[in-house]
Amino acid sequence: MCPPLPLPITSASNSIVKHVRGVAAGKQDGAVLLEGERLVRDAIGSGLELDVLLVSDAREPLAEEFEAAGLAPLLMEDSLLARIGKLKSADGVLAIGLAPGMEEAATGLPLIFQAKPDALVLVAAGIAEPGNLGALARSAEAAGASAMIHVSGNVSPWNPRALRGAMGSLFRLPVLSASSAADAAAALAANGVRVVRGATRGGAAPAAFDWSGPVALWVGGETGDTGEVEQQFEGVTIPMAGAAESLNVTVASSLLLFAAGRAEPRGE
Repeated sequence: MCPPLPLPITSASNSIVKHVRGVAAGKQDGAVLLEGERLVRDAIGSGLELDVLLVSDAREPLAEEFEAAGLAPLLMEDSLLARIGKLKSADGVLAIGLAPGMEEAATGLPLIFQAKPDALVLVAAGIAEPGNLGALARSAEAAGASAMIHVSGNVSPWNPRALRGAMGSLFRLPVLSASSAADAAAALAANGVRVVRGATRGGAAPAAFDWSGPVALWVGGETGDTGEVEQQFEGVTIPMAGAAESLNVTVASSLLLFAAGRAEPRGE
């Protein structure tokens, strides 16, 4: 039987409260704010190392469950825990994780394609909105992509909003790094990967495009910093009706990721 949990933290001046607030404010590099039971469980399941695990005193049975699993949860007064996070509708679970390291694309891609020669890779370049980056990772995982390359200049994949948008995908999908768009393109070329970009007009139809072999889908455009590199790649254009000129980056990318045909039905 596990020993009784310590008494709940009740003071706003507690050092752990100050630590959480610092991470929430983005003042502590290398730390990841995790809010909500589902995201925390996803992080634990992925093997992410936790620095702090807080559970509302109103959910003590959950804290006991975490402790029985070998974790070290701390109880916190429910109203205090609700105040120190960033979510308006908290569910009484908050954790601070240690940000995972990102392997460089130049060294990580050979392993990706060794494991799966026809792997699909998503390249995120010039993505400024955290929710979009998270949603892109979520779609990439669901569409059977083997990795995502995060180009410097994007919002951090460990941004709290990106993590919430990813619904755990950023913990499960390998995330490689590239210091620039040119470096990402060079790493892909060195591995014989065909790169395709979404084009508003003038590209091949996704259904007619040859998605076989190693392929990277290049997604960007929010910051406008990678356009020169993007223009060297083949384009695919999603047919659209009506007067709409373009789709949201996550919608368009999701359609193209699934058009690549790498998704395999899950076993029941």
